[in-house]
Amino acid sequence: MGIFQKIRDGLKKTRDSLMKGLRRMLGTFTKIDEELFEQLEETMIMGDMGAETAVQICDELRGLVKERGITDPNDIMGLIQEITSGMMGEDEGLDLSTKPSVVLVIGVNGAGKTTTIGKMCHQMKNDGKRVLVAAADTFRAAAIDQLAVWTERSGAELVRHAEGSDPAAVVFDAITAAKARGCDVVICDTAGRLHNKKNLMQELAKINRVIDREAEGCAKECLLVLDATTGQNAVSQARLFQEVAPITGIVLTKLDGTAKGGIVISIRNELGIPVKLIGVGEGIDDLQPFEAKSFIDALFDRDDTAEAAESSAESEEAAAPAEPEEVIEEPAEETAEDIAEEIAEYAEPAAETVQTAASWTEPAFAEPVSEIAETAEEAAEEQPEPQQEIAAPVTDTVTAAEQLAEEIAAAAEEPAEASAEEEAPKKKGFFSFFRRKK
Repeated sequence: MGIFQKIRDGLKKTRDSLMKGLRRMLGTFTKIDEELFEQLEETMIMGDMGAETAVQICDELRGLVKERGITDPNDIMGLIQEITSGMMGEDEGLDLSTKPSVVLVIGVNGAGKTTTIGKMCHQMKNDGKRVLVAAADTFRAAAIDQLAVWTERSGAELVRHAEGSDPAAVVFDAITAAKARGCDVVICDTAGRLHNKKNLMQELAKINRVIDREAEGCAKECLLVLDATTGQNAVSQARLFQEVAPITGIVLTKLDGTAKGGIVISIRNELGIPVKLIGVGEGIDDLQPFEAKSFIDALFDRDDTAEAAESSAESEEAAAPAEPEEVIEEPAEETAEDIAEEIAEYAEPAAETVQTAASWTEPAFAEPVSEIAETAEEAAEEQPEPQQEIAAPVTDTVTAAEQLAEEIAAAAEEPAEASAEEEAPKKKGFFSFFRRKK
């Protein structure tokens, strides 16, 4: 995978959030007016480009629109890309021109300093350089052991002291060892303690004095590692570190895991510090040299396939409400006709069914029901004693049959009442069952 493709993939979240937000906002306007610039400025600030940078972009944008006589809001994105490209300035890589060259790595805890050092060691070793690492973060628990793992993987050398030692002493020994061994690069890790500003200032000042004295005339880089996911907080950190150390470049990590990649423009424009390395993934090869042109091209890159699919989906959604009305009308008429035919077809059988149901109350049904009850009574008497669990449901059946016979007899007409005396002996059989049970 090429460098541009890695940067493009790493900026996907920023591109989907910031750039699509700008395009969507511009799509709601039919003309370029002051309201458009206000909305544009607000969208940029929400996208973590910073208030100062957003205002400056909009001011330059007003001038270009007036100068070139642009009236279509859709042409605004091209102008924004042109302005931000100018803000990024020229690329500045790491200065490793002397032997040894010294790279001092600073930043708050959790920003990714140790991981960045490990990836730098790997890349420099692949370039044929001999690298030595100074484990000068002697305050954080297990920091030295973590750095030892990275140097072992990459094949770099490590100078370490006991935990709690003087960080400046570690740097001194590392530079001395690098000169003796003929190393090309010395990378110095430091503790991240932004919350204790006074001690941090004193510690970094002491380390810088040692480097200036022991590596006089050597190329020196002071890299500030910032976590891109912190957004504008990263810019605030850069301002504070700029007060205590001579920062020569920024390493922006975790750029692939955030939608706040716009802070790259903010850092370069507001602080004047070049971004030299960016982390666009977790792989050991995902720490890339920063190229302003590739970054801007990847940030403003527009996926034509995705845009076409999005436009097609919107068109289908807009046309969707008209379809149900056309589809529903014709089937509705056919359904009404079918219902009418079915009613006419089943009217006669339905009437016969009603008559049949009405005849169920006639006395003729009383005698068969009584016979069923007597049969159930006889079956219950034949049950042996161990099967009482089966006899109980039969008893319930007899009772239900008796109740049904009484209800039919009560609902019957006068002829049914006249035959009630004849049925009495038969019903007596139901109660004789219970007497025998007692």
